[in-house]
Amino acid sequence: MNIYEKISAIMKEIQYLSKDDTVAYNNTKYKAITEEKVTSVIREQLTKQGLVIYPVQQTHKREGTLTTVDVTYRIVNIEKPEEQIEVVSSGTGADTQDKGVGKAMTYAYKYMLLRTFAIPTGEDPDKISNAELDEKDQQRKEKEQRQEKGRQQEGETRQQGGGDQRQGNGQRGTGQGGKVTLEQRQTLNQYREQFNVDIDYWIYSNGFSWDTLSAANASQMIATCVNKYGAI
Repeated sequence: MNIYEKISAIMKEIQYLSKDDTVAYNNTKYKAITEEKVTSVIREQLTKQGLVIYPVQQTHKREGTLTTVDVTYRIVNIEKPEEQIEVVSSGTGADTQDKGVGKAMTYAYKYMLLRTFAIPTGEDPDKISNAELDEKDQQRKEKEQRQEKGRQQEGETRQQGGGDQRQGNGQRGTGQGGKVTLEQRQTLNQYREQFNVDIDYWIYSNGFSWDTLSAANASQMIATCVNKYGAI
């Protein structure tokens, strides 16, 4: 058989692929078909018919958390290697780290197989809500803003640290004014958790420790946090 006859034979063998996964995010919930299922089912038929598929060209770009790949795949008839056709597919993957290309490639390969062999799944990618991507992008921006505020706060504290340390030299050893209270510890830890403030670094960079930190020092730290982030 020529390459087109083999592709047609695979179409006849695989009439439909049912979804095997459920994706849920907040109020968005939908069924999907995994790349693993698509690849395993079609791979069996490719082997049976003597067809090989492999990528020959790929480009990708990233915009924010979205990575898009454009891939050209070549399908070769093993019995007649001179018989080849090329198909193009694209995919987009969302990731804040370094997995965006891999996710996009997986998406592109899955839909190349589904579209090349015209396999219906009932899956409509247009129904996937953008809410998940929007929320993750907003969370990333808020985290970056908190980290920047924390860095600014640490810089201001280091500038004030010389005077604080001179005033605190007598306090650290004697506990003048009393040690940091449990309530003050809890308040500082709340700023750590909610605004990503590195409280430990803040304390140690000013020559103190939790054991030597006085109530007056802690009060000043809390006041700085309230000025920066508001009361909690």
